Amino acid sequence: MRAWKSLLLGVLALTIMAGPVLAYDQEQSRRDPSSGEMFVDALFGRPLGLLAMGLGTVAFVVSLPFTIPSHSTGEAAKTLIQQPTTHTFKRPLGRFVSCQEQPDFCK
Repeated sequence: MRAWKSLLLGVLALTIMAGPVLAYDQEQSRRDPSSGEMFVDALFGRPLGLLAMGLGTVAFVVSLPFTIPSHSTGEAAKTLIQQPTTHTFKRPLGRFVSCQEQPDFCK
């Protein structure tokens, strides 16, 4: 029971902290990233992107028995594999705005 309380508290804390992060994305999209943002992206963002790619690939393979009959394999591949790959490799270093929101940064 104590583990559930800790998990719930962690999710609540992350939810509360998401507001300033979302506001930061809008402000950051109008200027060049700082060296600190580039450092954090290289140290944490890119490795987490690689992890997301791996987990997405595993989830895609596990979901194949369900997506093939429903003809949603392409959508699942885009969501679970293509988007994390684009976020990890095509997004400029230090720029945390997604490639879907501002595709001109991810050419």
